[in-house]
Amino acid sequence: MNEQISFIIDIQNIDMELSKLDELLKKIIIEIEESGLALRTKEAELERLKEELLEVNKKIGGSELDAKSFEEKIIKMKDAQKLIKTNKEYNAVQKSIKDSEALKKKSEDETISHMEKKESINDEISRIQKDIEEIENGLSDKNSEYKKNEQEFDAIKKDFINKREDAKKKIKKDYLDIYETLKRNKGFPAIAPVMKSGACTGCYRMLPPQQFNELISGNIFMQCPICSRILYIDAAAARVEPDPDEGKKNNKKKAARVSCIK
Repeated sequence: MNEQISFIIDIQNIDMELSKLDELLKKIIIEIEESGLALRTKEAELERLKEELLEVNKKIGGSELDAKSFEEKIIKMKDAQKLIKTNKEYNAVQKSIKDSEALKKKSEDETISHMEKKESINDEISRIQKDIEEIENGLSDKNSEYKKNEQEFDAIKKDFINKREDAKKKIKKDYLDIYETLKRNKGFPAIAPVMKSGACTGCYRMLPPQQFNELISGNIFMQCPICSRILYIDAAAARVEPDPDEGKKNNKKKAARVSCIK
């Protein structure tokens, strides 16, 4: 294998490890951001429920006050009823009492409905508060994990970067520029092995037979004519594998020759 290719492979391996470290940290950051968003959403929901609870409490107070007012009015009318002398006045007061009792019943029913609503809101508030507590604990754990990994990864990355700098010094500038451009534009792999079939593992397109043969036999720097990735081939690919059908073909030929001799 071309020595320069070997150095570029080393750099790509280092770059891939650095990329993995960055991706792991990014994943934790995304999880932290998602937890933060979930926390803010729950907190907003909690505030909305608290405001709704205040409104319900006001309605409870209002309906209770109405019911009390109607109760007092009914008592007064019943007391006044004792002093009534005519049937007409008596019937009018009776009607007013029944109307007030109906309104009192309506206010009491509204109070019960509001109390049920209040209980439901309080249950929802308790659930949201529990969710918030769980998210906060999880967020705290993720922040701790990120800080720990960041410190560990920084030490690992420093070692990789030093190795990368050493490898860079061994590569021709033109070759290194090609690799860096490919990595930036195409990502990994920027340098790809060729299959024994002659296909580039970067784009899976077949190389022209002449180029494939040159790659096998020559100590050359070559790029894929389709995807432009730097190509290399290992020693195993240079070996010609036996055709599994070739033995059968030879046996048939031998059998045919024997038949002719007979």
